[in-house]
Amino acid sequence: MHFAVKYVLTFLLACDVDGRGINGGVSCAACTIVTGIVGQLAQIHNETILAASMRLCEVLPSAVEEHCINVIKTLEPFLINPKFSEIFTPDVFCYGIDVCYLDRGQGYCHLFSKPVTNFRNTVQEMKKLVWTSSHMRNGLKKNEFHQHLQQLDFDVCSLPAIHELCEMFNRSWGLIQPAFDVDRDWFSVVGPARGTFWRGRDCCDWDFGSYPGRQPFNGDVTADYNCNGIWGFNPVTGTPWEDILCKDFDSRGIIYVGDSVGAHFHFPESWINPLLISKETLHNYTEPLMNELDWPHLGFATGFMNTTEPLLIKGVTDSLYLKLRSRNRCNHRDYQNLSKNGASSYDGMTYVESLARNHSTDKPILFLYGMYGNDVCNRFSDSVPHMTSAVAFHENVMNVLTTLNAVLPFGSHVILIGLVDGGFIYPTMANRIHPLGQFQGNIRYNDVYAWFNCMEMGPCSAWMNSNVTLRKMATLRSQQLSVVLKNIAAKEQFAAFSLHYLDNPVLKVMWGWKQQGKPLWQLIDPVDSLHPSQLAQPLIARVLWDDIMRNFPEALGDENPNNQRIEELFGNQGGH
Repeated sequence: MHFAVKYVLTFLLACDVDGRGINGGVSCAACTIVTGIVGQLAQIHNETILAASMRLCEVLPSAVEEHCINVIKTLEPFLINPKFSEIFTPDVFCYGIDVCYLDRGQGYCHLFSKPVTNFRNTVQEMKKLVWTSSHMRNGLKKNEFHQHLQQLDFDVCSLPAIHELCEMFNRSWGLIQPAFDVDRDWFSVVGPARGTFWRGRDCCDWDFGSYPGRQPFNGDVTADYNCNGIWGFNPVTGTPWEDILCKDFDSRGIIYVGDSVGAHFHFPESWINPLLISKETLHNYTEPLMNELDWPHLGFATGFMNTTEPLLIKGVTDSLYLKLRSRNRCNHRDYQNLSKNGASSYDGMTYVESLARNHSTDKPILFLYGMYGNDVCNRFSDSVPHMTSAVAFHENVMNVLTTLNAVLPFGSHVILIGLVDGGFIYPTMANRIHPLGQFQGNIRYNDVYAWFNCMEMGPCSAWMNSNVTLRKMATLRSQQLSVVLKNIAAKEQFAAFSLHYLDNPVLKVMWGWKQQGKPLWQLIDPVDSLHPSQLAQPLIARVLWDDIMRNFPEALGDENPNNQRIEELFGNQGGH
């Protein structure tokens, strides 16, 4: 039952599935969540667990529906046993079928309420019920029965209908490059899988010499080589439109390197809240999965469109890219988002290697480095030793900057953004009801945090923790690493670019929201409660833009007086 959520939990936890957590890790978590959803669907529709399980299978995409039904048939003998409902809780069930188990020296972890009787005894009772029910129904021997149960934990990518999707995803995920790219210039004409949702659309995907951000070729008289939608010449004077409209106004693109905040991670609430789950909310799972459950096309860094899936994500879009484009329409399509879930300063060199910019043939760039939290956040109960030290952080950042100096065109600007202080998360969210518990009102965020920390699989054990001292230690490390960035920006100089520093925008966004008398929880994504919501995205863009304008406006290039004429001549410039 849990395979679909197991696949997306990979990205919810911003880490690979294998080896993630203890007591069964991600597989255990997925089993617990899906079983919890099924149990609530049974109550909502006043039906048995078996009927609710089949109901959930039926709303899943057709590619996985058949396998889901086969799994339910495996479980059917004990799902219909009257004793099952008497001892059932999602946690007990998943321990009972051995998807969850006890690692050496560990205790039971639970998300839902504990059984009335002893947890261990109830789990043993569930194990016995599972075995005896299946033995009586199917006559299976124990070894055959356990082989049967292994169907519950399988590789979703083994399904024929999803195999190719996984292959494309693995290419884009591992290389941070488009899965679909005919001419291999790292720009695409397809949206997801690191395509146009992440980088500007290629206007000629069969020509390696045509891509967003390059300098115009011979004024782009014969073709739009830089893909900004401006080409040809003035028939009266014979002068290229690129020269007339763009040449003297310092156009530039934007590249953002960061973690899941920069990528705009978002797990749809309608996929986990039993009150919202439906065929409609699950009809388009392919695109979010191929985008790693990120929504960069709606985010504060490189967003360029409003949502077309209001059942999955709501809110308007504004971004640094859109503001840069509005300032100078010659910047059209010149954006790259190289952020990745789980990224820290140790990954910076990987992202620089996937940067599509040539120092000799391309326009200057506004490059932002925003690793918000993973140098502080980790999943371990002893969180502090796993945080990045100031010395290692300095070395990691300097390696990136040194490499950028050899790659970026002269006249570029690099901005280092300080780390976020996530100390507000626990006090803001802890006592609120989590979407998974909204129907019964029985799961609060602090329950989720405690469960994550017990299983050592949460995205940030330090800040998502009832331990005030640990939260303060995380904040202190965040501040120390931000000081490292500030000192680098103040002391280091590079030939290819000017270097700047900005404080993290999130707290300023929170403060402004609070000053308006609005609750802070609205700015936090509701499922993981770690990332900024869609409502917060344009606010972050505004704060960053205003700070750049106030401190170093030269990083944004000129405001182009020809913007209106560009629109009159070239309309939407080919769109995005």
